[in-house]
Amino acid sequence: MNQFSCRRQLILLSLLLCFAIPSLHAGFIETFETGTNDGDWRLTTSTEPVIEPNGGNPGAYLRQQVDAAIPTWYVPLDTAPTHFLGNYAKRHIKAMSFDLNIYSGSEVPNRNVTLDIATTLGTGDFSRGVAAYYIGTDISHFPPGWQTYSFRIDAASPVIPLGWVVTRGNGRPGTDADWQALMRDVETVGLQLGTPGYFYPFWIWDLGLDNVRIVQHYPAPLTIIIRRNAERWALDSLPRFPFTGLGVERLLAIYRS
Repeated sequence: MNQFSCRRQLILLSLLLCFAIPSLHAGFIETFETGTNDGDWRLTTSTEPVIEPNGGNPGAYLRQQVDAAIPTWYVPLDTAPTHFLGNYAKRHIKAMSFDLNIYSGSEVPNRNVTLDIATTLGTGDFSRGVAAYYIGTDISHFPPGWQTYSFRIDAASPVIPLGWVVTRGNGRPGTDADWQALMRDVETVGLQLGTPGYFYPFWIWDLGLDNVRIVQHYPAPLTIIIRRNAERWALDSLPRFPFTGLGVERLLAIYRS
């Protein structure tokens, strides 16, 4: 292989490193397939949820009934160990999503799925803690079958992210500092079928839950370093002539030549 052919191979590899390396994602998903229930997800009722072996999205899923105005799938306070509580900021939590099937319930106007996150700041007293919620999809008219509902969190944000409402336990509006404190110590999380500020009639609900996901995102300083080094490698590997203002298309044209 001659020298210029080697350079072409180096350019291709460098371009792949520059533009094909994704940001790093990780996380956890509870599918209930193995009979487990990470987080002890349940509705706000004294009965126990049942893991059904079939009929989920797909396979096994969690099913439960409740008599409530705003049914809520939630992780009980200080459940441990679980992937769904703890220091969201340190883990760079970026999102949560849920697959939900509403078999029966109360269809009324102004009902949305809402993600609620709370902490007592270690006191065990919610009146001394912080809570935040994000209003999601309108379900005033129930969609058929399994549906996925997703929520962006951005736990590492130094300010309250767009769309989130933060309140202190005493009812006063929360601050950026309160958001940061909450994200460092999430003690409970819930998916409620209702919009804060609205009142609904009590009704008997039959609900299914599947594929509860929590997503981490590493803002990839390592990726940036690799890309920058790859760019430098690509330029150093090309024949020696000025490259001022060259973009990706020009580099690929040089590689193909």
